[in-house]
Order: sequence, then C-alpha cells, then structure tokens
Amino acid sequence: MVAEQPRWLEARGLTKTYGGVRALDNASLALRPGEIRGLVGANGAGKSTLVKVLTGLVVPDAGEVLVNGTPLHLGRAKKSLQAGIASVPQELTVASSMTVAENVMLGHEPRGRFGRLRGRELRRRARDVLDSLSLDVDVDDRVGTLRLIEQRLMMVARALSYNARLVIFDEPTATVAPVEVGLVLGTIEALRRRGVAVLYVSHRLDEIERICDSVTILRDGRVAAERERSPTHAELVKLLAPEHEALERGARRRPEIRSQPVLAVRGLSGERLRDVDLVAHAGEIVGLAGVAGSGARELVLTLVGAMPYSEGSVAIDGSRLAPGSPLRAVNAGMGFLPGDRALAVFANHSVRHNVSLSSLARYTFGPFVDVSDERALVRTLLERVHLRADQTAPISSFSGGNQQRAIVARWMASNARILLLDDPTAGVDVATRPEIHRQILDLCAAGAAVVLVSTDVDELAELSDRCVIFDRGAVVAELAGAKLTPARLLAAMTRTAA
Repeated sequence: MVAEQPRWLEARGLTKTYGGVRALDNASLALRPGEIRGLVGANGAGKSTLVKVLTGLVVPDAGEVLVNGTPLHLGRAKKSLQAGIASVPQELTVASSMTVAENVMLGHEPRGRFGRLRGRELRRRARDVLDSLSLDVDVDDRVGTLRLIEQRLMMVARALSYNARLVIFDEPTATVAPVEVGLVLGTIEALRRRGVAVLYVSHRLDEIERICDSVTILRDGRVAAERERSPTHAELVKLLAPEHEALERGARRRPEIRSQPVLAVRGLSGERLRDVDLVAHAGEIVGLAGVAGSGARELVLTLVGAMPYSEGSVAIDGSRLAPGSPLRAVNAGMGFLPGDRALAVFANHSVRHNVSLSSLARYTFGPFVDVSDERALVRTLLERVHLRADQTAPISSFSGGNQQRAIVARWMASNARILLLDDPTAGVDVATRPEIHRQILDLCAAGAAVVLVSTDVDELAELSDRCVIFDRGAVVAELAGAKLTPARLLAAMTRTAA
C-alpha cells in the first residue's frame, strides 16, 4: 500500500509573499513513492506558487523541502531536476521540427568527446522511456507530424527521462478531448506502477476522484484540508466552495429564433473542413463538439481568419466576410477567446490595457487617450466579471482564471456581434466556472451570437441551445432540447450507440 511506504518528499511550512499578499501561508505537503496526490483549490489558492517552489522556479520566504530526508536547494530548477522532480505543464511545449528522440532527451542529450551528440544512444534512451510508458511512436518521426495527444504524452516521457521520482502535472487534460483523457490517465497509472510519485493539479474533480490516492486542498495559500483517500466529487465541491451554487441546467429560457442569422456559414471546405454549413442567431449559443482534429476547433480558427479555406462563404449580418484576415473578422463584429490564454493576453501590459484593447477607439482622439473614461469603463467591466484587481497591475501577475475573466471583460466591452469561445473555462476552478458561464449568458441576453467549442461535454450540454458534432472535418450530427445531454454528446462524438 502507498500509505505504508516512507515519505519521499516533504514540504514544510512554505510561505511566500508577493507585494503584501501571501500566496503561500505555512503550507505543507508530503508524497510517497507511487502515490498520486491531487492538489486542488480555487484560482489564487497558491497551487502554482507551491509547484514553482518544488520545481525550483521560486524561492519561498520561509519553509523547507526535504527529498529522502535531505534538504533541497530551493530556487534552483536544475537542483530540483537533479533531485528527481520534473513537471509537465499545461501548455504544449515541444520543438515540432525536431525528432521525437531529440524532444524526449531535450536538455540532457548524451554527448561524447568534444561535445559530439551520440545519436544512437540518444535514440536508445528515448525508446526505453517511451516503451516504459507504452507509447508506440517512432523516435525518428518529426514531432510536428504526431497527433496532439501523442505530443502531450511525449512531454510525459521527457519528464521521465530525467529519472524523475516525482512528476507534477498541471491541468494535463484541460485541452484534451474527452475520448483521449483515458490515454493521459493511463500514462499516469504507468508512472504509479513504476513507483513514481505524481502531484496531480487539476480542476477536473471527476478525474481527481478517479485517479488520486490522496488530496490536498488549498485555500488562500493555506492547506484547508487533506484527505488520505480520494474524496467523492460532492465532498470535493463542498471543501472547495462550500457556498457555491451551481448554475441550474436548463434554467435559461431558450431563444425564439425569428431573425436573420447573425452568422451564416455555407459549404465551407478547406484543408481540415468538408462542406460545413452552420448558422447562429442573436442570443443563441451554438456548441461545436468533436475529438481533437475533428474540425470543431478548426472551424473556429477558420472563422476568425487564422486558417484559410478554399470553398464556401462566411457572412455576418448578411455581409460576406473575406477569408484569411483576423483584423477584418474583428472589424466585422467577431470576437475570439482562444483556449490558450497565452495567445489572448499581452503579458507585459496592465489589466486595464488588456481589457480596453477591443474598445480603445471609443476614447481615443488622434494620438491621445481619454484615460479617465478608459478607467471608468474597465472598472465597470471588472465588476461585472467579479474581478477585484488593480487596473495598473500587469495581467501576468494574475492567476490563469483571473486572466480568463479579464479576457471575457475585453469582449464584453467590444459589443461583438459574434463571440467565438474556445474552451472558455479550461484550467478554471470550480467556483470561477459558473461566473464565466453567467457572463456568457449575459452576452447572449444582450444580443450576441455565441459559437462555443469545449472539451467538456458537461459544459456544452449546460450552455448550448444546440450542439453540432464534427468528425473528420464534416458535420455529422446535431443535438438540441431534451436530446442534448452529456451522454448523447459523447456517444455522437465517438460514433457509438447512445
């Protein structure tokens, strides 16, 4: 049993303060070999700071980390790696033009005299790690040719190539299609069988319940609770947000569609799309569902001008939109919230600048900006998304969920006619998620048409008026009304019987 083994890692009394705010407050954590421990908490609870301390990216103000009873040199990423602590970030970090072997061994390639790369040994070591995880990919293939799920699993192999004894996963399934989640969790189970400890950071409470042996709950930088068994989903929700009231499914009145479509897509075909038809009306949420590469996300990228198409047309309020230009799409009344927050925020700019970006023309006079009006608008928008923030603070200083709220506020300011949302709650905690859902519903009530892509079938079923299912670039089904349930969505996505 995991509980009977001695602790391999112990973090004691970790405290870290940023600008007078305590990100960690006397936090402690322990892991045994082969243990999978969930780390959960709301945005700003201290999860990221704790992970950064363990991986050597942050020096705590107080506290210590022991590895096999020996103090770890804190604040040195190399020392953490040498001690056997590796991480797999949420973002996809691969060198697509390099081979699988080169990616797996990146940063510690075997070299001989005069620094010459030992290619044969490089491939052998990479193959050994991949085999240990049952990953059947060719070590000589270019990573860019692999499926996205294979690239993500290859990142796990890279972490393990450092002889890791602890692998930290940060939201590993946040942007993974539902049918591929099992592949990620299966790889983590393979680590358990090898005696590798896992710290599993996730907002997906069903996965925490399914895979974790134990759970640590953080709140306001402190350890609010620890469970040496995995709590049920209901217990986790109560521990994380005792006063949280979930948005009732079906409580929103579905719109009566009488007007001309705001968005009309006809016969759209391209490299990854095949003869796609789609309409969206004011006040309507149209969900797009499908496994990775099915065409759902590709359609959104095509609509916003990031991907070209060869046939068909896109019209907004009856006016045809020329392809291939994000600027033209935005000027025509389209807003886009990408799943990868790094693509949506300007990290070195303030919250105010990030929120006001889409509506800056309203308070500019030539080269001058009416800062007073800008601040007043941003203040109102931040209140609407329940984000209490210093407008002058850089957006990079905020948690991922709070950055997401700021991006939602940006598009609220734009008065966009069509909002394209790509996994709007990816990596967002259980308490923030319904707030973002309410903002989406408010935007619909104000007359916007919403096209929603999500890897979360519960979210699609909860928010969408109807959901269009994609497979291999084509629309294969549509669900609405009583038929729009998570089970039926998943069945349609996987082409199985409901």
